[in-house]
Amino acid sequence: MYPTLIKFGSVSISSFSVMVLISFFAAYFLCERDLIKKGEDRLLADVLMIGSVIGGLGGAKILFILQNATFSEVFNDPMRYLSSGYTFLGGFIGALICIYIISIYKKISFWHLTDLCSAPLIIAYAIGRIGCFLVGDDYGVPTDLPWAVSFPNGSPPTIQEVHPTQIYDSIFMFIFFFVLWKLKDKNKPVGWLTSITIIVLGAERFVVEFIRDTTPSFIEGLSQAQLISLGLVFIGIIKLIYIYSRQNKVNS
Repeated sequence: MYPTLIKFGSVSISSFSVMVLISFFAAYFLCERDLIKKGEDRLLADVLMIGSVIGGLGGAKILFILQNATFSEVFNDPMRYLSSGYTFLGGFIGALICIYIISIYKKISFWHLTDLCSAPLIIAYAIGRIGCFLVGDDYGVPTDLPWAVSFPNGSPPTIQEVHPTQIYDSIFMFIFFFVLWKLKDKNKPVGWLTSITIIVLGAERFVVEFIRDTTPSFIEGLSQAQLISLGLVFIGIIKLIYIYSRQNKVNS
């Protein structure tokens, strides 16, 4: 575990920040490459990058605060909550909102843009979760499995050996990214790739939450993240049903 990757005197750069930066640039590079290949405006990648950064970091921070603090706690000690703590699902939703705004401004299909961003998003998630592992954040519940790890300097620290759920997420998402990269050039309807992405993303997060100690929801045994994940799966399934029902009407 390497929470601080680089240090210059009193200034330190966390490994999480570096991995998040790498994840954004990896997503940008892949998105730009795909736009050029398809003969589309490469500058659209710049706009999507800016929107994803603003929406991703903003949404990740907002959901983290909503899950971990009351208004009075944030008001009394704002730096405690603003200086650290993010949630991927909040960032994902925030990024989608910004992409939707971009689609309106650019007069481009929202689903077309999300199809373009699906594979880059997943590789960004996979890289970002490595950052979570390096700083000891978002780990799982205690376990005695051979690959269990402890995070004595984590956030929060633990000397118990726990599931490295960050690595589980990362490995799965790297595999899923290569699947999406193969699928993205298939002749599929607009929105199909996005639907598959959010279904798999939601399902994976729903499952891994069972071995994480996260914010509980109003439904006993389920976390808030699991409810959001179920929502993503539901939206993806509804979109797929709509796509195929529309295709059947056209073909009939």
